[in-house]
Amino acid sequence: MVDVLPERKGWWNYRYLWRLNFALLSALLSQATGGYDGSLLNGLQSLPLWTNYFDHPAGARLGVLNVGISIGQSVSTIFAGFICDKFGRRIPLGVGCWIVIIGSILGAASTTFGMFLGARILVGFGDGLCQVASPTMLAELSHPSQRAQIQSMYAPSYPLGGIIAAWTTYATFTYTTTWSWRLPLALQGVFALIQFTCLLFSPESPRWLIANGQREKAIAVLVKHHANGDEDSELVKFEVSEIEEQISRDALMKSYSWLEFFKTKGNRRRFYTMLFFPLARQFTGSNLISYFLPLVLDSAGITNSKTQLIINGGVNICAFLFAITTFLYVDKFGRRPVLIIPMVLCIVSLVIWTIFSALIIESNYTRPNLGYGVVVMVFWFQGWIHVFDAAAEPYIQELSTFVLRSKIVVMWQFGQQVVGYISSFANPVAMGTLGWKYIILYVVLDCVYVAVMFAFFPETKGLSLEECALLFDGEEAIAHQHAAEAHAADAHFELHKAPLESDKSSKEEIDHAEFGGATV
Repeated sequence: MVDVLPERKGWWNYRYLWRLNFALLSALLSQATGGYDGSLLNGLQSLPLWTNYFDHPAGARLGVLNVGISIGQSVSTIFAGFICDKFGRRIPLGVGCWIVIIGSILGAASTTFGMFLGARILVGFGDGLCQVASPTMLAELSHPSQRAQIQSMYAPSYPLGGIIAAWTTYATFTYTTTWSWRLPLALQGVFALIQFTCLLFSPESPRWLIANGQREKAIAVLVKHHANGDEDSELVKFEVSEIEEQISRDALMKSYSWLEFFKTKGNRRRFYTMLFFPLARQFTGSNLISYFLPLVLDSAGITNSKTQLIINGGVNICAFLFAITTFLYVDKFGRRPVLIIPMVLCIVSLVIWTIFSALIIESNYTRPNLGYGVVVMVFWFQGWIHVFDAAAEPYIQELSTFVLRSKIVVMWQFGQQVVGYISSFANPVAMGTLGWKYIILYVVLDCVYVAVMFAFFPETKGLSLEECALLFDGEEAIAHQHAAEAHAADAHFELHKAPLESDKSSKEEIDHAEFGGATV
């Protein structure tokens, strides 16, 4: 891939990359809805008008509100993989955006606890569709020279949404009507509206197009968005060659069902890796901060509602600033270091957090400086766990073949929801019962995650999606791919010359889809 990438001074000097990256905002912002929701629930717990309106939800009742969005995400995630494979990436993304918008409006109009919970389930359903389609679109449509950086920006949209929600609830704290909580709920749909607008300018995944018999259209997309209109681009020829080789190999192996995860060594390795990631994301201690920060602050002796709202906003800003810098070094240092080192730093923060919390209890809450020490550790932890999240996104896409990619993302998203169910009910109960001792569990689990990544995760730095997939499949698959590439080079890509001169109607159809004329 490096050999065929054209030299350029900076992507910002090229209009075609601005156009492509603007379109990719439709996928990049999908995590913002989830981040907004997590921070929103934190903020609502600190709004007296909301807690009074819904009769002070706590314990399992509070947990079910958190699980509400997870239920919706889980249900839609089950079907989202099939929809993405059947209809492409754009349609489920567009439909998901509108469902989130409708759910946000219903949430703002809630008059009962059941209606509020139902609106959260609806938002979760739409968000689940978006979160399966979006990572796949980013992986398959981003320019190869920017793919890892673009994908590493996907996770930071989560704390970005959290920032907006945290400071919105802070701004409405002084409202004396129910708009103090209705307005933040209504604004939850803004990110989805922005996504849908950008989606009108986005083409379909060229890999999906090739796999579904639309080769000429796929080449037209690659020529326009990866080669600035150069129909003789070696980059496009290389991409098409690798995509077709991967798809043909999957077709020969009939790698289309879920059972394929258990038929080869490489696919079993993918399966076990995807069991790991949801645990490493949801069972690290991050959910304590994302959804139950007021409980954490209460245990540290910080009970003032306004102070909690300010800390909630600050934590999200910290997480976003840490995470967004990941694109600067995810390609420079590789995936393994940017996954392992942040997890180690999270362990350090949890250990100090545990010690400070124990000392606070021992002092009978008479040492407030220790409480703010806990806050510093919360900031530190939340920053580094979001760096881990940002690096995980490209790695998850890189370990997959084309036909398993949607299934991999389904495992990633569904696994997070299942683990999230457990933590959503366990965290408020365990924090109320065990306090700081509960954090020790996360220290132990995070140490296990570090050991697993160090022992079993290969490095994928500098490889194309297809080359990364071969890394998981072993030497025989790599030799097969190299032979195919050599054959294509010897033949001077004769197979691709004619299709590169795409007919006018195909190009007009692409332009129509990108500039607002398509039905999503």
